[in-house]
Amino acid sequence: MTRLAEIEAHIGSMAELLDVVSAMRSLAGMRRQEAHHALAGVRRYADVMAAAISDALLLAPGDPEHLASGPAQRALVLFLAEHGFVGGFNERLIDVARQNLKRRDVLLIVGSRGVAQAVERGLKPNWTSPAPTRTPAAIDTIRRVTAELYRRIARGEIGRIEMIYAAAQQTGMPKIEWRPILPVDPRPARTGTARQKPLHNLKPAVLVETLISEYVFALLTEAAVESIATENAARFSTMESAHDNVGKKLDELRQSAREARQSETTSELLDLVTGAEAQTQA
Repeated sequence: MTRLAEIEAHIGSMAELLDVVSAMRSLAGMRRQEAHHALAGVRRYADVMAAAISDALLLAPGDPEHLASGPAQRALVLFLAEHGFVGGFNERLIDVARQNLKRRDVLLIVGSRGVAQAVERGLKPNWTSPAPTRTPAAIDTIRRVTAELYRRIARGEIGRIEMIYAAAQQTGMPKIEWRPILPVDPRPARTGTARQKPLHNLKPAVLVETLISEYVFALLTEAAVESIATENAARFSTMESAHDNVGKKLDELRQSAREARQSETTSELLDLVTGAEAQTQA
């Protein structure tokens, strides 16, 4: 194979790679936008649940069980990436978890790619789940997470729940969020205007517990959707850099192809001249 043929074959491969990178970049951008658009609604729902808990607490004498201090053992829900090409997205979250985990903590990790990296870096999860790759799938994932958490609460294994996830910022690297979920602190929801006791058909304790379950679900869903957005933002950035690098390499190869083509043309012309001179001398 001539040098020109080799370069042209390489150009074909690089052009296919550029198409793949472009598709991955576009997909990451679309999923990031989808998650950002959903976040506002998820946050509003969490705010509504917090306000409802505040109202319902007017019916209950003292703090319900889920608002008070429970067993000391803690469950930590760690949201990581489901797929690769996300740069240091997982490593930063894993490092924060490693620095703060205690020996008896129960670790739940969401995100298949992140689970593999967490195990490599010395973490031992007690439970794992694939992460949602799109926003509509977040609800099913959080249902699995909450089912596991409530099973452990019912068995008396845990009394506190906290979560770690990456939240997007306007500029710079994503912010690592560490948020307590349970026990619920009702004080922020009690501030502001005076509230009235709600009309209800349930026992106050049952009503408050139901609202707290919805509030916990909303907070975990918010974290999952934030994680989808930041994972895809990291992947978009990685693919953007890869797109630029592949594009530059493709330009270099095309320039090399033009030079090789010109060199072959020059060689052919020299062969013709040489052949003509040989015939003249003969």
